[in-house]
Amino acid sequence: MHRRTVVVALLVVLAGCNAFAGGNDTDRSETATLTPVEVPTAESLRTATPTATECLAPRVAADDRTPAPTPTTPVTLATTDGTVTGGDIVAGHGAALDNHSFSLRMDGTRVRAMPGASAFTYEGVTLGFRSVRVYAVAGTIYRLRQVEDGVAVARQPYDSDSPGSAWYRDALTGENWLDERIGDYNYTQVGTRTWNGTEVRVFEEARDIEVLVGSGEALRVESTVLVDRRGIVRHVRQVRTLKRDTIDGIVNTTEVETFTVGEVGTVTVSRPDAFCVPGSEAVTISTPRTNATAAGTESARSTTGAATTGPPTAADTAASSTTG
Repeated sequence: MHRRTVVVALLVVLAGCNAFAGGNDTDRSETATLTPVEVPTAESLRTATPTATECLAPRVAADDRTPAPTPTTPVTLATTDGTVTGGDIVAGHGAALDNHSFSLRMDGTRVRAMPGASAFTYEGVTLGFRSVRVYAVAGTIYRLRQVEDGVAVARQPYDSDSPGSAWYRDALTGENWLDERIGDYNYTQVGTRTWNGTEVRVFEEARDIEVLVGSGEALRVESTVLVDRRGIVRHVRQVRTLKRDTIDGIVNTTEVETFTVGEVGTVTVSRPDAFCVPGSEAVTISTPRTNATAAGTESARSTTGAATTGPPTAADTAASSTTG
C-alpha cells in the first residue's frame, strides 16, 4: 500500500512540469524565449530637485533678555465693595503682558510677540472675511496677501518704541479685545485654581442686560476671567444670550467668545513659512502711504520691484477708511 502511494505521487509531480506550457506536446529540445522585464532607470528613482524659494522678510534675531520672575504673591487689583472693574483688569493685563514674550488667541486670531511688540506675528480675519498675515521684524511690518499670480507683500516702517506703536501693543496684547467685552462690567473673585499649570484667580460676572449687540439685543451676559499672579488675563470665556429678529420671527441665540494667553515669557517669534515662496512665483511689493493696522487694510501705491514711499493724500485716507 505504501509503495503504490509513492508511485502515484511521482507521476503527479512529473505531470506538473508542463502545467504552464499550455498542455501541448511540444518538442522539449526547443528553448523557451523570455522577454526581459523593463528595469526602471536611475532617473525615476532619483528624488526631485527642490524648487528654490525666496523669502520676503528676514528672520527674527534671538532674544537674550531674561523674563522677570513670577511674583510670589499676586499683584493687587483695586476693589470697591468687594468687586474689581473690568477696566482695571484690562489695564493691568496690558501693562504686564507688554513686558514679556507671549502667545495668545482671540477667537480665531493668533498672535506671537516679543517683549514690547518689537517683533510679532499676527494672523486673523478682517471684517471683510479676508485672511490677514502680519509679520514685524527689524523695524519693518510686512503684510502678506494672496494675489492671482503669486503673493503681494506690503511694507511699512515700524518703531516699537515710538508713541505710534501704542495701537499695535493694545491690539497684540488683546487689550482692545478685552476692553470691548469685559471693560464695562464689575467682577467678583470667587476663588483660585490651577489653569494650564499656572495659578490664577477666578473672577465672575453675570447679569441681565438690554443692550444692542450687532444685529441683536443682548439679554444676558456671563463671563469668567482668569488672572495670574502677574495680573495677566490668561483666559476669558464669555457667553451672551441674544434676541434676534429674523425672517422666521424673534429667536434667542447663544454666542460664546474666548480669549487665551497660552505662553508667557518663553515664546520665540519665527518668520512665518508663508513669507517664503517659490522663486518662480510673481511677487508684488508695495509700500503703504498711510499707516496700516494689524487687523485692517492699508492704502498703498503698488509697484513691482523697488518700493516707493510718499506722504498720505486725501484719496489715500478715504480709501483706507472704506476698505474692509
